[in-house]
Amino acid sequence: MSVPSGVDVPDECIAAFNELRYKKGATKPSFVIFKISDDKSSVIVEESSFEKNYETFLQNLSSSVDNEGNRAPRYAVYDVEYDLNDDGKRATMVFISWVPEETSTRSRMLYAATKEQLRRALDVKISIHADDLSDIEWKKVLVEASGGRVKV
Repeated sequence: MSVPSGVDVPDECIAAFNELRYKKGATKPSFVIFKISDDKSSVIVEESSFEKNYETFLQNLSSSVDNEGNRAPRYAVYDVEYDLNDDGKRATMVFISWVPEETSTRSRMLYAATKEQLRRALDVKISIHADDLSDIEWKKVLVEASGGRVKV
């Protein structure tokens, strides 16, 4: 699927996301991290992980670096599981656009231009943009994923 930014969203990205969405049990990933390829031609899967710890996910997301060693932007989809007590347990996919403050203007624009097309291709309804880790701390993501029904 081609997008207005000129960056392609290949079937491999959709397949990695579908594993996150449809698999069950021990073979179900908890998150997928995507990046724009070095040649800026397509979105690629950087990591798909079974790790359930949200702090590990944040570390993996925020430790990504570009060719010059600067923190680099990424997209991610995280499967947020939460409990509504009497209404039972729920799970919701959250799309995260991670663009650290020190990201170059050119990269910011490329990631911004590609974000909505990738999110729509994956059909994820909840989206969070973050340029600081405080924007995606667990409590904020949990409230967003639950539509404000979980109070933390």
